[in-house]
Amino acid sequence: MELRSFAALTLLGAMLAGCSRDHASDGPTATPMPATVPGVYAGEFPCSNCAAIAATLWLRPDKRFFLRQRFNDDGESPGARGEATYALGRWSWNEQSAEIVLRGAGPERRLMVLDDDRLRLSAASPVEHILLRDAAIPAFGDRLRLDGESVAGKAGATFTECLTGLPLRVAEVGAYKELRRQQRVMNPHGKVALTTVDAHIAHVASGEVLVVDRFVTIKPGTPCPTRDTRS
Repeated sequence: MELRSFAALTLLGAMLAGCSRDHASDGPTATPMPATVPGVYAGEFPCSNCAAIAATLWLRPDKRFFLRQRFNDDGESPGARGEATYALGRWSWNEQSAEIVLRGAGPERRLMVLDDDRLRLSAASPVEHILLRDAAIPAFGDRLRLDGESVAGKAGATFTECLTGLPLRVAEVGAYKELRRQQRVMNPHGKVALTTVDAHIAHVASGEVLVVDRFVTIKPGTPCPTRDTRS
C-alpha cells in the first residue's frame, strides 16, 4: 500500500512539474501585423469646444505617417473654424499589444485594428475615436511648415524631413531658387544644414518631390534633432 501511494505521489509530482515547465515557457502572444494596415483613414473625433475634429491619417507602406486634425466650428467658437494641426513621424506594429504605434514629436499614439477598414484610437474618452478606410482620399499634399536637412549640389537639391526621415528631391519651382541661393551664401562648404520651409509634397511621374513654397531659415552645421521614432 505504501509503495503504491509513493508511486502515485511521484507520478503526480512529475505531472505538476511538467505543467509548470509548460506554463513557464509560454511567453506573450505575438500577433502578426495584418497586411491591409497601410492606407488612408478618416473620421470625426469628439471635441469639447467645437462641433467635431475631422481627422485624416495617412499610414504609408514605408512606415511613415501624416495625421491631420481639423477643428470644425460649432457656431459658438468661430475661432476654431477650419484650423488644422499636423503630426508627422513613423509608425510601427506592436506584436504584443496588437496595436499600431505612432511616434513623432508629440505624445505616442496607439490604434487598434478592428477589422480591415476600421481603426480605433486609444483615448481617455467614453466616446470611441474611430477612423474608417477611405481609398478616395488623395495622397498627402497639404502645405505646412517642415524642418529637414537640405543639401544642394550640381544635380539639384534634396530635403530629408526630420520627423519622418523621408528623403525628397526638391522640385525646381516655387522658392527653389531662394533655397539654392541661401545654400550658396550661408552654407558654401556644403555642411549638413537644418532648414525650415513652408512646403508641400507633390506627386509626379517620377515619384514624390518637395515643392518649397517659402524659404524660412537655414542653420549650417546643425542636423535634425534626435528623436525616438523607432520603426
